[in-house]
Amino acid sequence: MAIVPNKDGQGIKANGAVGDVDVSYCTPTTFASGVPSTVGFTGEIRVDSATGDYFRNLGGTKWADAK
Repeated sequence: MAIVPNKDGQGIKANGAVGDVDVSYCTPTTFASGVPSTVGFTGEIRVDSATGDYFRNLGGTKWADAK
C-alpha cells in the first residue's frame, strides 16, 4: 500500500488515525502499560509503554508479540 496524501478534503480514517496521510502499517497506533487484553482492530500495533515491547492484534482480543 502506498503512503500518499489525500486530496479530497475529508481526511483518511484508517489504522486508528485521522489525517491527511495514511498511517504506515508498521507505525504503532497505541501505547499502554502491560500486555494488551482489550479488543483492538486487526493489524493494530500497540507498544507496552513500561517495557517497550510491541504487540500486533490478530483480531478481537488476540494479540501476538511483534518483535
